[in-house]
Amino acid sequence: MNLKVVMTIQAQQQYQVPRPMVPEVPAPPNSLLFVQNLPREATSLEIQMLFQQFPGFKEVRMIEAKPGIAFVEFGDEMQATVALSALQNFKITPSHTMLVSYAKK
Repeated sequence: MNLKVVMTIQAQQQYQVPRPMVPEVPAPPNSLLFVQNLPREATSLEIQMLFQQFPGFKEVRMIEAKPGIAFVEFGDEMQATVALSALQNFKITPSHTMLVSYAKK
């Protein structure tokens, strides 16, 4: 590579305008909740016990390959919203505060 090409590439890299960070758009309200920041050892039964106290609870789904997250399904959007509001920031352990959001479909 000749010196002029190298200098041009270096100049382009030096003066590139940084791309703005685009925040992730939250999923619209729906009947499926996405639960994060669970302890690695949390079981679906433990999560079920928390969420089944809310009307419309259907099931908990956990992905073994991704510990610390779960999906919780409700009968409809309103029922999911009530559970989300009630359990958002629930301290499941002293070092784990649950983060609950609507799942992306």
